Amino acid sequence: MQTVHSTERPLRRFLPLIITGAAVFALAISLCVYSVVALMSKTIYKGVFVGDVPLGGLTITQAEEALTERYANALPPTITLRYGEEEKTLDLLAMNGRLNLDETVRNAYEAGRGDLSAIDRLKTIYTIRRDGLHLPPLMLCDEAPLQEAIKALAETGITTGRQLSYALEGETLVVTRGVAGVGIDPAKTAERFLASVFLAVDPVFLLTDEEILPEEPNAVKLYNEVACQPQDAQYSIENQRLIFVDEKPGVTFDAAEAQTLIDATDGEVIRIPVTLTAPAVTKESLDASLFPDRLSRYSSNYNAGDVSRSYNVSLASQKINSVVLKPGDVFSYNDTVGPRTVARGFRIANVYVGNKIEPGVGGGICQVSSTLYNAAVLADLSIVQRTNHSLPVSYVPMGRDATVSYGSIDFKFSNNTNAPVKIVASASGGVNTISIYGTKTNPNKTIEISSQCIATTGPRIVQKETPDLPEGTVEIEQKGAGGSTYHTYKITKENGSVVKSEFLAKSTYVPTEQIELIGVGPAPTDAPEGDEPPEGDEPTHPDTDDEGETGAPARPDQDPEKPEPETPTPPPIEILPPSIAED
Repeated sequence: MQTVHSTERPLRRFLPLIITGAAVFALAISLCVYSVVALMSKTIYKGVFVGDVPLGGLTITQAEEALTERYANALPPTITLRYGEEEKTLDLLAMNGRLNLDETVRNAYEAGRGDLSAIDRLKTIYTIRRDGLHLPPLMLCDEAPLQEAIKALAETGITTGRQLSYALEGETLVVTRGVAGVGIDPAKTAERFLASVFLAVDPVFLLTDEEILPEEPNAVKLYNEVACQPQDAQYSIENQRLIFVDEKPGVTFDAAEAQTLIDATDGEVIRIPVTLTAPAVTKESLDASLFPDRLSRYSSNYNAGDVSRSYNVSLASQKINSVVLKPGDVFSYNDTVGPRTVARGFRIANVYVGNKIEPGVGGGICQVSSTLYNAAVLADLSIVQRTNHSLPVSYVPMGRDATVSYGSIDFKFSNNTNAPVKIVASASGGVNTISIYGTKTNPNKTIEISSQCIATTGPRIVQKETPDLPEGTVEIEQKGAGGSTYHTYKITKENGSVVKSEFLAKSTYVPTEQIELIGVGPAPTDAPEGDEPPEGDEPTHPDTDDEGETGAPARPDQDPEKPEPETPTPPPIEILPPSIAED
């Protein structure tokens, strides 16, 4: 009889193992799928919150919309920083405070990502999902007021210790180790503040002392901060002033050797040798290359004993000194010197007022404008605006003065060259000197100035009757002076020969009144023999009487393109001794 063996019992015995294996396999497959899905996800992971806003499962765009809706109007208008008994209140609206949406959403999205391995990322994702991750909504603002407030409050306390520092001393980088201490850490305090504003229940932020650990010296970090290529000096012209950026030497050192030196030095100070490379262009060489030639120099004399007037001449010279004009720039005397007021340092000295001499603020500055006028002409620069005084002045030849009055009469000239020009002005010891520097294009060219008197007029006679003098007696109370008209020419020479004579200006000086007293009184009965009526004083125009600040000036220069009918042909050079530009 044949025996039949059944397989039912062995299969039943292995069934649990098969089911368990299948379950484990399915779980493994599920975990793999979940891991891949989690690692490849383009949304914020479950469990991430910003403030009280859940962002799990949202895309970056969706998260931005959710946070904007929640925090767009949640910023308090002000918040107070408090440190001990001291407080500083910040106006967050004035600081342009707002939600730092980009960084806040970036932090939420990077949670569970970053430079982690796949296993570590999965662990982090699981922890966030299980426990939750609450991130703060960050504030973005102008941080300058915040930093100033933190610094001011920190100075009211006592901060111990010090941070690492270094300085370049010749060919040595001197590094001083820091010392641990306690106090306010400005960087950490500001970071905490920006992360707490939107969540603040009380509009007061407390500053607290904490341990401040100094940074350890690191050669690579020092190298990255100190090493550089040599930097040439540079310049810019802003508001007609030359602004220099100083040159810097190149610095380098061996970082590996420096780290060895750091590790081997136990002391507080570490000295690291460096190699310096000099820049090709220094500030001094750049300045010299910009203005290689003196185009002109002109000097005028003044009475140094008149202290107030001398001070005004010096002050005005200081204000125009070092002015730089780019090609095409126009110099304005009034704009550069500014209002002539006591508050701005100007003093009271003689000025012309209505063809008379009276005390006024700023007396003397017309000497500077007149000296500059001559220097500008001798430098062959283009005169834009110039007006002569109503009365002659003593410090420059007739026809070569330039009056100014703030707000009405200006002296202007332009840089008509292809290179910048610089004004150098000084006033000392009774001499006002102005030089103009630039680049000569023709070293054989010189400029001279020549003036010619083309007309004169006598003084206007004004007679006044007086009973204080006997009838028929005439006494001069104020002696007058005649008026005159001058034509001024700019003479261009090359190698000593005249190549061009240009009409430069017409200057008209008005006559002054002669006042005569006519006697109408009784004749004297016993006048001593030989007595004569006293004569009036001679009128003079001393050095001090030059400022046209409030006076009625003579007419502006006649346009040489449209001369008046009486304008003569250019005179010979010998008419007056010319002033020659010094080279």
